Amino acid sequence: MIELAIKNILLARNAIIALVSNRIYYSILPQKPIYPAISFFRVSNFRQHNIDISSLRFQFDCWALTYAQAVQLANEIRLALQREKGIFSGFSIIQGVYLNEQYFYESDTKLHHIAVDMKIIYRG
Repeated sequence: MIELAIKNILLARNAIIALVSNRIYYSILPQKPIYPAISFFRVSNFRQHNIDISSLRFQFDCWALTYAQAVQLANEIRLALQREKGIFSGFSIIQGVYLNEQYFYESDTKLHHIAVDMKIIYRG
């Protein structure tokens, strides 16, 4: 699963570990999570019809109790994945591309939430 490769890239960054430890979750947060935390999911997967290249779009959700932590976490995700290339967990990643980010405040839970969209181009 390429999601494991992406998670391992994030966990290789000391700045991300300093913020979230290993609290990076696929799809949804667990019940009663500790913040800050990251959840991420696959939004789309465009596969080339004539070559073995895929372009996955992921959304990374940065959850934090403060705006500053959410911003810092979003920035570290962008730094970890933008222009990243190499072999990770058996996947040949050609390039990570930053697409967009949006800020939300979840008033019911009092959480700051930044959604970061990244495209991961890979062979396979």
